[in-house]
Amino acid sequence: MSPHVRREIPASGPLADRIVGFAGWLADCGYASSSIRHHVYLAAELNAWLAGQDLSVKDLTESVATRFWEDLRASGSYLVKGTSPEPLLGYLRGIGVLPQQAGGPVGAAGVLLLEYDRYLRLERRAGEVTIAHYLRYANEFLGVAGGLLDGPEFDARLAALDGAQVLDVVSRQVARHRLPSLGAALTGDRAFLRFLEYAGHTAHRLAAAVPRAARQPSRLPAQVDPATAAAILASCDRGTECGCRDRAVLLLLHRYGLRPVEVTRLELPDLHWRAGEFVVHGKGGRVDVLPLLRDVGEAIVEYLQIRRPAPAGTAAVFLSARAPVQPMRKNSIGALVGRACARAGVARIGPRAFRHAVGHDMLNSGASLVEIRDVLRHRDIETTSAYTRADVSALRPLARPWPGVGRQRAAETAP
Repeated sequence: MSPHVRREIPASGPLADRIVGFAGWLADCGYASSSIRHHVYLAAELNAWLAGQDLSVKDLTESVATRFWEDLRASGSYLVKGTSPEPLLGYLRGIGVLPQQAGGPVGAAGVLLLEYDRYLRLERRAGEVTIAHYLRYANEFLGVAGGLLDGPEFDARLAALDGAQVLDVVSRQVARHRLPSLGAALTGDRAFLRFLEYAGHTAHRLAAAVPRAARQPSRLPAQVDPATAAAILASCDRGTECGCRDRAVLLLLHRYGLRPVEVTRLELPDLHWRAGEFVVHGKGGRVDVLPLLRDVGEAIVEYLQIRRPAPAGTAAVFLSARAPVQPMRKNSIGALVGRACARAGVARIGPRAFRHAVGHDMLNSGASLVEIRDVLRHRDIETTSAYTRADVSALRPLARPWPGVGRQRAAETAP
């Protein structure tokens, strides 16, 4: 800890004995020394404010923190522009000084969602991303249906739901959504209602009451030509940690067609350097082992050599570029690709465009749909068939001639 930071730690007050640990926690999370100093200044201000209000650290609820922040803003302090009390509150929750934030519905609805969570994990073997989405829409469904279910007889009200009531709830729920999330919301509702029937909470097949979203016109898979891919990769500054990370991620997308979530799930134990392969954790718990191409492996090594230390207990390969340092999230991959496109001066594309390009290139090289399915790790070959629309001419040799054509030509050539 720098002498400047240590001088700012108060000798007394409700938070005095917590600020040293807070500063160390910030350092472990990858905060820069200047940011640590400002957060310690903020903690010292909060310490003095609590003492002036005759409050203890146990009184530091969300409403009390909001009052402090409003008073600090009214005083014109520069700290309100570059810091936030949330890291300090998160640290205090983590060490047990403050209670964890409550989230989601409570009571009977909360118990039902916990049961649904266990069902998705144990019975359906769903991945974390799928579970988060399904719980979100189930929570939303219960919130919209509150007028029908709230009360002391929650289970009885739930069992009494009929198709007309479900359709009314779904209609009000989807009014909050726009395409393409509309289809996801309806799919989530059907999954939740099937769970209610499976678990015995209702005897009715309520999922049948949920309509399907109108199918959008199919779009041809986006393409990434070699020149565009080369420009995007060349835009990464290999002299910086962020640039090395972006280049390694882009190579994984470009060379293997990985999904964003598969990139973020990659951990250090998944890299089998001696065997020249790595493990991909895909959708639905699927695990595949792929060969580690030389240029991809070198890019990952280049990043790991310059990467800042990971937080304790973190095995993820790719970390956030800003504090608090944590594993990259799925949505960050799309932003990463967008920034690379802007640097390269090319039209913006998404991560999935690289995946489509891998399938399209394989199709042009003569690979079968089964081979493309295996490389891209599709569960259903119907998903893989989307790549055939990108090059209809490649399918023409597979088409059998119309039976009447041969007879017609024979008749025309007969003497």
